[in-house]
Amino acid sequence: MAHIKDENQSKQQQKEHETLNKNKLKKVVYTLKPALMLENWFGLSDFLLVNEDELVLLMQTEKFGVILSIFFIVMFAVFVDFPDTETESIMELMDEVPSMVVLSQYFIASITTSSCLSAIAIRIFETFADLDSMLLITTTQDFYNKSRYQTNKYLIILGVSHIISSTLDLLTDDEIVWCKFFVLPIYFLQKLEVLTFCKLIVMIQCRLQIINKYLTNFIEEQEKNKALVFTLAESNPKKTDKFNWIGCPSPNNMKIRDLATMYDVIGTICSLINDLFNIQIFMTLVSTFTYIVIAIWSTLYFYRAPNFTFGTLTTIIIWCITIILSVVVMSFVCERLVSVRNNTKILVNKVIMNYDLPKTMRVQAKAFMELIESWPLKIMVYDMFSVDISLMLKFISVATTYLIVIIQLSHFV
Repeated sequence: MAHIKDENQSKQQQKEHETLNKNKLKKVVYTLKPALMLENWFGLSDFLLVNEDELVLLMQTEKFGVILSIFFIVMFAVFVDFPDTETESIMELMDEVPSMVVLSQYFIASITTSSCLSAIAIRIFETFADLDSMLLITTTQDFYNKSRYQTNKYLIILGVSHIISSTLDLLTDDEIVWCKFFVLPIYFLQKLEVLTFCKLIVMIQCRLQIINKYLTNFIEEQEKNKALVFTLAESNPKKTDKFNWIGCPSPNNMKIRDLATMYDVIGTICSLINDLFNIQIFMTLVSTFTYIVIAIWSTLYFYRAPNFTFGTLTTIIIWCITIILSVVVMSFVCERLVSVRNNTKILVNKVIMNYDLPKTMRVQAKAFMELIESWPLKIMVYDMFSVDISLMLKFISVATTYLIVIIQLSHFV
């Protein structure tokens, strides 16, 4: 009777686990849904969740994104002031060059999204869902609620900062510049794409930290077993969340191999995200650098003009800070992911160096280490440079060099 009862209980638990896993894709999309909805308004998020476990492409959204990008470009060209023979008009047109770059980025994004990138985005979400099942995350709804809350918080910060900078930009103009009404939403979209990229990287980081937690609990358990210590039991023992997912050392224990498989999936997701955001990151860096250089040039030029006001200078400074922050945040988030990956490497090395473990488990750890070496989890922009702290330092170095050159040239203008 006890055997039948245990079997029925096991079947019931398995049924509950299958029910939780059934909506795993829906839970992953749930964490990013607010950002995806905003992208959909610009025609860049062109897939739909159906039957709670399948993502399908929407051809109508693909066409809408291209048409909308062309509309913004045409309206910007209609309302922008073209230069005449005067130098001041040429300088005013130079101020619009960053806007032209951002509009070009939107147009390219709408075309690439409709052609091939949507399939990559769908594969990313599906792979995340499979990884969560392997990590047993799908059984914990609180994990996704916290991730959704984090997304909402980032969106609110982004929206408030963009509204403040846009309002100051419009208020400091002597007259209404209609072309700005068609380019300011695209600046918001550019920052939204950076936010989505950073959120996906953070999602990878959170799952890698779970793997590190499993490894840490196993290592601490082995170190605790080495030291034989007698203690008096507490009347009210404290509850801990140190769940030893790997289990007891045994020649038949293959959990480290399973963790290596999960890391391989994380590496695949990181590679897919890299492919998805290659063009976006590159164009963001180009537009940011263009804006900084032209902002410095125009500030030095108009500083000597009689109608120069410190309100205009304040607006330029605020815009420069908000635009540079996009590069800073990307660099910091990617650097943080590499740091967590290095922690994984240290933990796996501790398992390898523990000669009290069975040989099979240490062999699995060595294979895991080789997998870590093959997946550095670095975001490379067209294999030219990596997105990390070094990118930020290079960006500052180049911008400083151009600042010196512009200051020298400004004396001749």
